[in-house]
Amino acid sequence: MRNVRLIVLAILIALTACDQTVVAPEDDEDRLRATPIHMSKDPVELEFWSYYGGWEPIIEAFQIKHPNVTVHVKTFSNDAYVNAYQQAMADGKTPDVMIADSEHFGQFSAITGLENLLDYGAGQYEDDFSESLWNSNLSFDRSSLIGLPSGSSPMVTYYRADILEEHGFPSDPDELGLYMENPENWLRIARALKESNSYLALWPMDVIQLFDSTQPMFVDNMEFGRNTDATRKAIELAKTVYNEGLISSSDIWTQFGSQAIKKGKVAMLYMGTWGANQIELWAPETAGLWRQTRLPFNLYGWVNSSSFMMPSSATNKRWAYTFIEYCVTEWSMKAINSNSVPSYYPARGQAERLTRKNDFFGGQNLYALNEILAKRMMETVPTPIDVPAKAIWSKVINQGIERERNADAIIKEAEKEIRGTLGKEINILKAYLAEQKKKEVALR
Repeated sequence: MRNVRLIVLAILIALTACDQTVVAPEDDEDRLRATPIHMSKDPVELEFWSYYGGWEPIIEAFQIKHPNVTVHVKTFSNDAYVNAYQQAMADGKTPDVMIADSEHFGQFSAITGLENLLDYGAGQYEDDFSESLWNSNLSFDRSSLIGLPSGSSPMVTYYRADILEEHGFPSDPDELGLYMENPENWLRIARALKESNSYLALWPMDVIQLFDSTQPMFVDNMEFGRNTDATRKAIELAKTVYNEGLISSSDIWTQFGSQAIKKGKVAMLYMGTWGANQIELWAPETAGLWRQTRLPFNLYGWVNSSSFMMPSSATNKRWAYTFIEYCVTEWSMKAINSNSVPSYYPARGQAERLTRKNDFFGGQNLYALNEILAKRMMETVPTPIDVPAKAIWSKVINQGIERERNADAIIKEAEKEIRGTLGKEINILKAYLAEQKKKEVALR
């Protein structure tokens, strides 16, 4: 069996190899976009792989619309799906459609084996997505669209309104959001709540991640993207939180952590729009006590998105694209019982969604706020090495805070370790981009 790592770094083998994706001849591409696609009505079976469940309503609706099509779903755990997808691509035994989280999307952006969805007509929807989200779904060399996003989540603040009220702080979402723009006010809340064994942060890294949600790990040509004033500000705040003991040190994904949430030890959480349902699962007895607002420090961060991809070895490519298109566009117009914000612009602004209230959150309209925040956030472009780079970043920052190093020293050390550990991959990716630019120039 081939080593899946060879896929991730296929460019190690040949930087000047053939293009990553199969591109239709120009005249065929024009024809595909200019004429309607007449799909076969013969029985079709599609295989769809996902890293999460709950697809039954979508698949049922799609199959009602296309009764000759049967969609089979295979679900993998979040920590196993990337390897499973890559191994299938290496073996040429893939499903027709796969969906990936933005956290891991970069691991597919510089490898062979994914179709350019522009060849199937996806380009007609470009103006229906934010420019940043669309760009985040391009291949690493920006030459093809390998993903079509079905959703994109802003990072939001969930908080215990009752606890803030008890300590004399604003509990109204708008008032609290404005109050927390000033870091000193946020620290003022944290210090007051600590006296009652209640906290605004779980770990120092919570503060760092708020700022990280607004900026990429790497920028143009694989240059380090975290040596910024925003990062310096984040580190100094995180150091204060750590030094003053303003953290609960709770792992909310454990039984101990969920108990901390139930007991009010955790007064504030920073998660994606999915966090509302998760908190209700963790602590149903706290119904009516929670509210949601924007992030502190006047930040508008992005958590994640999910994107459909079509392997080049898919058996039923036309139907696979039809399924992807349906999920991203038509279904998103129907899925109204959710806090998540559709990535597809025409699906936003629906009155039923905008007026729906959440009883667990005291009758607050969460979706309306989520749409507002989604307009303010900016998605970042992933790279093939973001996952290991982020692991190094977190480790170095935590060590630096514990050792009381200043922000500049921590950032310098993080960049040094990232370049030292991943330098070979960074240089390969830079060379790959340079080679692709040469090809573009030669074709002009």
